[in-house]
Amino acid sequence: MSKAPIIAGIAAALVIGAAIAAFAIVWRPAISPIEPPVPQAFKPELVKRGRELAAIGNCNNCHTLRGGKAFAGGLGVPTPFGSVYSSNITPDPDTGIGRWSEEAFRRAMHSGVDRAGRHLYPTFPYDHFTNVTDEDDHALYAFLMTRQPVHAPARANDLAFPLNQRFVVAGWKLLFFRRGTYQAEPAQSANWNRGAYLVEGLAHCGACHTPRNALGAEEVSASFSGGDVDNWHAYAINARSPSRVPWTGQALARYLRRGFDPDHVVAAVHRIEQEPDDHDGERHEPESMHRAPADARDRYASDERTAALRDPQWPADRGSRADEVRQKRHVGDVPPV
Repeated sequence: MSKAPIIAGIAAALVIGAAIAAFAIVWRPAISPIEPPVPQAFKPELVKRGRELAAIGNCNNCHTLRGGKAFAGGLGVPTPFGSVYSSNITPDPDTGIGRWSEEAFRRAMHSGVDRAGRHLYPTFPYDHFTNVTDEDDHALYAFLMTRQPVHAPARANDLAFPLNQRFVVAGWKLLFFRRGTYQAEPAQSANWNRGAYLVEGLAHCGACHTPRNALGAEEVSASFSGGDVDNWHAYAINARSPSRVPWTGQALARYLRRGFDPDHVVAAVHRIEQEPDDHDGERHEPESMHRAPADARDRYASDERTAALRDPQWPADRGSRADEVRQKRHVGDVPPV
């Protein structure tokens, strides 16, 4: 018997197997749309908790254009591969997430896949948000679903082929993305673990303060060693920090809340200013919105891990002159001293 048919059969089987494997890696099912829930369906205390978590995650800053409606998206995020534009996360049923179930929202947070089954670009930092608990996702969902709906169609990303094809993201995930919520370290205190959960998860500090490799993934071996983002440098917030004066918990709390500490010069203030709440008319001042990040400082940097966050540039650099950052994506800040 000739070997040619056998070889051809093996080759065909390999091709079919590869196609099936590729399909399994890329394909994700759509999740059925829902009728937009009414705001009154969510308890006020749950919405309040979600508001605080959204502040920690800095959702408004990336999903709001200067002069635009809160959370309506459209802000361009420049990358070495082109620009990716943030999405509309208001509960608008046609252009936002109004028809997303909580299951669909949680899948986006944990797996980087939208309701329709499309892979999301990692400019949405689901490699960090995967650490968020279902309980906190529940509160975030309640908060976003009680915002003012805004009709704002998505802007097309400016990416060259083949990066403009979503299946490429699936390959990136296979190489660099590890799904799973934060696992506490038993040897550490509850305070330490709470702070680590916030820093590694919603606060996604490493997204700016960790260098990235040629494919845009964080270099985990150099966590918090400083990174270049949006045409500016995010300083190291580990033992390589350029700060010449050690940080104390009190100094860090003041820096996070006010953008200033006498021993560390003026910070590039990270303003988290939500739009007025349409349901209670209350505007939350930046200081109150910084309670949770300051809490992360107290918990994560209060013991032997203090050195890991000696220089709190993660909120500072990210929002220097917030309006300018949103528009120009450039900061010329002075290193802390």
